[in-house]
Amino acid sequence: MELLNIAFIILLLKITFCVLPGVLGFFLIFSSQSTKRRMRNIICSQLFGFSHAIRTYKFARFLYATGVLSVLLSLTASWFFVLRVYIQSK
Repeated sequence: MELLNIAFIILLLKITFCVLPGVLGFFLIFSSQSTKRRMRNIICSQLFGFSHAIRTYKFARFLYATGVLSVLLSLTASWFFVLRVYIQSK
């Protein structure tokens, strides 16, 4: 039996697609204000040329909404890719 067959690779890709959006979402939701401010400064500097184009509270609200959507995407992908096969009655 091969250790690395195509079904195992597909399973790893499915699990990666299910876990990574959730990790990103939790990072965006629970990151500190200084981290959010640093992200805002970097993004605004690259997009607009100066670091204070977007207000901090609006950017934090956007990050929170994006984090929640990422967690929901992760839960939905987990259901459709991995868990549905095991929970579905035959």
